[in-house]
Amino acid sequence: MDKKIVYINSIAVALLAVAATLSGLFMKNLYKHDTNSIVSQMMGQDIVTLLVAVPLLLISIYLIHGNSMRGRLIWMGTLFYFTYTYASMSFLASYNQLFLVYVAIFSISMYTLLGELVTTKFTGLKSKFNPGKLTKITASFLIFIALMLSLMWLKLIIDSIITGTAPAALEGYTTLVIQALDLGVLVPFAIISAVLLLKNNEWGYILTSIFLIKATLIGTAILSMIVFMVLNGVYVDPGQIIIFTTMTILGILVAFGFYRKINGELT
Repeated sequence: MDKKIVYINSIAVALLAVAATLSGLFMKNLYKHDTNSIVSQMMGQDIVTLLVAVPLLLISIYLIHGNSMRGRLIWMGTLFYFTYTYASMSFLASYNQLFLVYVAIFSISMYTLLGELVTTKFTGLKSKFNPGKLTKITASFLIFIALMLSLMWLKLIIDSIITGTAPAALEGYTTLVIQALDLGVLVPFAIISAVLLLKNNEWGYILTSIFLIKATLIGTAILSMIVFMVLNGVYVDPGQIIIFTTMTILGILVAFGFYRKINGELT
C-alpha cells in the first residue's frame, strides 16, 4: 500500500482514538446508559488504547518509514486491534455522542488493513523469518487460544440454552457481541494461522504476526478491564482471571520471541 495512505489513515485512527479514549475516561455521563460492569471494561480498554495501542501505532508507522518489515507487521497487528476494539464499541456500547467516532475508527482500521493485505506482495517473505523450533511453540499457542476461547464461551452459551436463562454476561444487553467476535473471528483466525504456519506457508507467518500483536494488546486491555471491574466492585470469575492472565503472559512471551526471529526489510 502507498505509504501516504498508510500515514494518513494511521494518523486519523490515532487522533480519533485519542479523542474517544480521553472522552471515555474524563467525559461525565458518556457511558451513562451502560452497566457498571461494561463501563469498567470500557474504561480499562480506554487506558490501554490510549497509553499502549496508540503509541505502538505511531511507532510502527515510523518504522515503516524506514522500510522495516517488523514495523509493517506490528502496524497490521495494531490495526487489527483497533478493528476488533471499535467493532465491539460500535455494536456493544449503548448509543452515545461518540458513536460515529467508533464507527470511523472501526471502518478506517478494517479497510486499511484489508488494503494492505490485498496490495502488498508477500512473495519470499517467509525466507526472512527464522523461527526454528518457535514455529511449533507459536502454533501451539494459537491453538491454545482458540481452545480456551471456544471452551469458555461455548460453556457460557450452552449452559444458557440448557437452563433457559440469559447468560450473566448478557447484563441486560441484546446479544453477546464479544463472544460473537471471538467465536466468529478470533477462533477461526487463530486456527487458520496455526495450520498455515505449521505448513510453512507464507500466509502463516503474516497472519500469525498480526494475531500475536492483536492478542498481546487485547490481553493487556482485558487485564486492565479486570482491575477497573474489581475497583468498581464488579464480581469477576477467578477462573476467567486465571485464563486471561495466563493467555496474556504467554502471548507477550511468544510475540516477543517470534518477532525477534524476523529479519530484513519489506520491499
